[in-house]
This record gives sequence, C-alpha cells and structure tokens, in this order.
Amino acid sequence: MAEKNDKLKSKTLPERVSTGITGLDEIAGGGFEKNSTILVVGGAGSGKTTFLLQFLYNGAVEEEEPGVLLTFEESKDAMRRHTKSFGWDFDKLEDKDMFSVISYKPHEVKKLIDEGGGMIWDTIHSIGAKRLAVDSLTSYTMLFETTYQAREAQLSLYEMLRKWNCTTLLSAEKAKQVAGPSTGMEYLSDGVILLHHPRQRNVRVRAVEVLKLRGTEHSQKLCPFEFVKNKGIVVYPGEDVFSDSKDGGF
Repeated sequence: MAEKNDKLKSKTLPERVSTGITGLDEIAGGGFEKNSTILVVGGAGSGKTTFLLQFLYNGAVEEEEPGVLLTFEESKDAMRRHTKSFGWDFDKLEDKDMFSVISYKPHEVKKLIDEGGGMIWDTIHSIGAKRLAVDSLTSYTMLFETTYQAREAQLSLYEMLRKWNCTTLLSAEKAKQVAGPSTGMEYLSDGVILLHHPRQRNVRVRAVEVLKLRGTEHSQKLCPFEFVKNKGIVVYPGEDVFSDSKDGGF
C-alpha cells in the first residue's frame, strides 16, 4: 500500500530542474519547477547577472538543457568578460547549439512586443531550449515612456514567457530604500529569489533568500553565498548570516 501511495505521489509532484547554483537546490525544495517563471531580485552588484548565467551554463553542461539569454543590457563581449573568471565557455556551448544570446536595443523593443517575441521563439525552437534568462526586467521596463506602457509591456512579456515552455529566470533591480522585492511582478512569478548584499562595517555581506516558490516547501532561511573562481555562486545552506547592517540589510 505504501509503495502504491509513493507512486501516486510521484505522479502528482511537479517535475523539477536543478537551479544550477551550488547549494541552492537544497533550500529551494530540490530545484525550480519545470517551466516555471522565477524572479531574481537584488541591488546593483548583488550577483543577479551571474546567477542567471550560471543557471544557463550549468543547465547546458550538467543537465544537457540548451538555454537562451535575452538581454537588454550586456553585449556578448561584456558577457564573455563577465564570466571569464568562472571558466564558463559560452562560445563552446554556442558552437554546439546549446546556448544562444539575443540582445535587444531600445528601439527594437516595440518590435519584440508587436511580433509576439517571434525571433526569441525561433531561437528557442531552433536549439530546443529548455531554459531562458531575461536580463533584466528593470531595463526592459525603462524602455517605455509611461508607467502604463511599462506595465502593459511587462504583462505581455509574461504572457509570452508562459507560452515558450522554458524554465525562465528574470532579473530585476531592487530599489535600496524600498523593503521587499518591489518590482510589481511578484504576483505573476512562480518564484522570487532575493539576493542581499548590505554593508557590514567595511565589507559587504552576501546572502540569498527564497522568498517564494509556488507549491514548494522551501527553506525560510537566509543563507550566505560567495563568488568562487571557476565555479560561480556557491550557497552555504548549513551556515548562518550575521549582520548589524544599518543600510537596508536583513
């Protein structure tokens, strides 16, 4: 009877994919739900872009899941410089059709909406992408003239993302003076990851928090992380974060 219940349970549980971030699966209930949309929020320099690129790179190398980066910020050359110290060879992945980067200029964004993301879908389809990263939602929003246009564009983007059947990460900037994620898109996202890096005396303290993962029993603990050469972000679930920060910390 117990074996039958276990089989039934396994059929009802959503399929999960590794986050690609060392130590994060442990506090995220085993990984991200397949085809979910996850918002990664943090201040400037908190590690959002590294987080997204590590998700794509390790997804391709370790899970054999091709990925696409949609960026409104970094050029391909900037991305190469950004990832050099971590030993991530995106050029090699691109040659194997395991990775592709799409960069949109400000004047091209309206075309993205009008075409329903046609070029992105074509790229996803051509390489069989399973993972998608959008860097960043903040930059995307700033390309519209009014708040109303920006909100409508965000809603349109989320609608497109759900049609593409990829596990998707979006980065977003957190305003320093505002508590919480404060992007306005948390309610549409299946998950929200917060990257903290307040100043403690003369150093920055880095910590990751799983604020929300829909349908997942995830950790409520803030866990320290660091950037490690030839690895990227490494999270330490068994360690505690201590901070006496006065400038928007924990």
